[in-house]
Amino acid sequence: MGIPVVDFSKVNGKERADTLALIDHYCQEWGFFQLINHGISEELLDRVKRVATECYKLEREADFRNSKPVQLLNELLEKNSDAKIENVDWEDVFLLSDENDEEWPSKTIGFK
Repeated sequence: MGIPVVDFSKVNGKERADTLALIDHYCQEWGFFQLINHGISEELLDRVKRVATECYKLEREADFRNSKPVQLLNELLEKNSDAKIENVDWEDVFLLSDENDEEWPSKTIGFK
């Protein structure tokens, strides 16, 4: 079984209703899907990935490394040197909008 795939080129055609129903289904049953034929260039996708990685390294990583969850995890690992932690899924989120302009990353060139 593979990752569910949605062909976005069908969203404006005769198959619109079926495509939207498929998106709804995958969101509810899987929580994600791969979107193909979306019209976003590889260059833009590469740029977004590069800028997001830069932003994390310049503006988010230090706070993450010093966060309480990471400190607790490090303490646990120090106490149990044989312990192994697998499948840790970290998440970093910040909301951006025109109303919170002062919260936008300021050190990452090209972010905004």
